[in-house]
Amino acid sequence: MYEILSNPMKFYVKVFHSVGLKSCVMLMSNEKLVKLFKWETNPFTFQIFPELFVGYEKEVNKLIHGLENGNKISLLLGPTGSGKTTLLKHLYQTFSNEKYIIYLSKPPKNPKDWITIFRQISKPNFIKTILFRNNGVNLYNLHEWTNKQIKNKKFILFADESHEASLESLEWLRVFADQIDSLSVVLAALPVFEDTMKTKLETFMRRVSIKIELTNLTKSETRELIKRRIESIGGEDIKPFTHGTIDYIYEKTGGFPREIIRVCNQLIQKAMEKNISIIDTDFLKEIDMPEPRISLEKITMLPERQRLILETLSKHGELTPSELIQKMDTEDYKDKDNAVRSVNNLLRRLMSEKFVERKKFGKAYKYKLAERFKTLLVKT
Repeated sequence: MYEILSNPMKFYVKVFHSVGLKSCVMLMSNEKLVKLFKWETNPFTFQIFPELFVGYEKEVNKLIHGLENGNKISLLLGPTGSGKTTLLKHLYQTFSNEKYIIYLSKPPKNPKDWITIFRQISKPNFIKTILFRNNGVNLYNLHEWTNKQIKNKKFILFADESHEASLESLEWLRVFADQIDSLSVVLAALPVFEDTMKTKLETFMRRVSIKIELTNLTKSETRELIKRRIESIGGEDIKPFTHGTIDYIYEKTGGFPREIIRVCNQLIQKAMEKNISIIDTDFLKEIDMPEPRISLEKITMLPERQRLILETLSKHGELTPSELIQKMDTEDYKDKDNAVRSVNNLLRRLMSEKFVERKKFGKAYKYKLAERFKTLLVKT
């Protein structure tokens, strides 16, 4: 325990000599959090908290219903920061009472690693380890071994970052899904993974019974995410943010979870620098928030519908959402209202990333591709 000295700087010098610069800075930062916001820690780190999951209710319920009914393969798509990992871990927690359940941060590139992964369903002990090593289990009979282990009990496999798996590894996973009686697989991946499956894993894609695409949170869900994060560390409601600040955060981030957390953290750090305990619209006018950086790689990783919007705006110039839908000529939407809602959500996301800009045109808005990204879009 450190002796609390009357001179705070002497205290931090004492700590610095004991634990180093990094720990000393953390102590000073935590002291400010307590002083300004009554927090013991910063709730806006990129640490994943499945129990604080917010939004995507229809999508989550659809996946849960599918798993409860034994659907074989489900696909969860979304750009970086849309909440795929949090949703996947939320599902993992939801089914944590199941005896046979596996979560992978990413699928293996080497197909033989599936043997080690599936082995997790058998409780390890020395005898089983020896027997398993010598009983001739291989990729071609792994499904038989697994079926004997689970005895028709539900077996769920969650795999994040599936776009990083090798094609051979995914082909074997498709075989296991076919031959292991009660296996259900949920794959989370970037949107480009769907293109890969359609072109290189057609037989796998035909087995996908549920496909979920994450877009963005609504304004009320954005508020709820911030509220839950704050309350999880003992804070009160959305304090130190005001309702006007929540509007700003939503406009700035487009409702994407990781961007919400990033912007909240930036605002907290700015407030700490200025010793401000209330983050309101007056405070926002005083600070200069950095804009997100856009790269060619980021454009190519956008979901298919977002890329289609950018390509349409690049080709036709300024368009209202209704004009945009007509020019896109897509039949993916259930009806006109569904199309308008979906396109408006996508436009909001693209605006938050500074891909597109808008201006008032009568009672509507017209959208156009941001000048500085026209060249990048041509390259893609």
